[in-house]
Amino acid sequence: MFSVRLLSCALLGIYSLLLSDDAWSHAHLVGSEPPSNAVIAQVPKQLRLRFSEPVEKSFTNIRIKADQRTLNLLDSQLQWDDSGKNLQIQMPDHAHALAYEIEWSLLAKDGHAGKGKWGFKVKPK
Repeated sequence: MFSVRLLSCALLGIYSLLLSDDAWSHAHLVGSEPPSNAVIAQVPKQLRLRFSEPVEKSFTNIRIKADQRTLNLLDSQLQWDDSGKNLQIQMPDHAHALAYEIEWSLLAKDGHAGKGKWGFKVKPK
């Protein structure tokens, strides 16, 4: 009887682990400034991205589109904090646009890849 109970508990524990988000988690965006789908008054001077886990900085790709035109983004415009989870992007010089889309792909320190996109709009002047 004891061994059946022990086996049942062990199987339940393994099953719970397999179904937990932490067991299969990948790096994902947990916050941004401006927020996703925001409508703001003017183009921000910088963007901020906050990821769920530390990122391998050298395996990160960021692409910014302004009204469907890809902006030229230099490595020097990407500033990571010490945790490796927070990225600040200095916006490149460009003509005023109304719709922005930011695409990202990365490799987390735990080896999992992640990718996604978010966007915001600027009110017309």
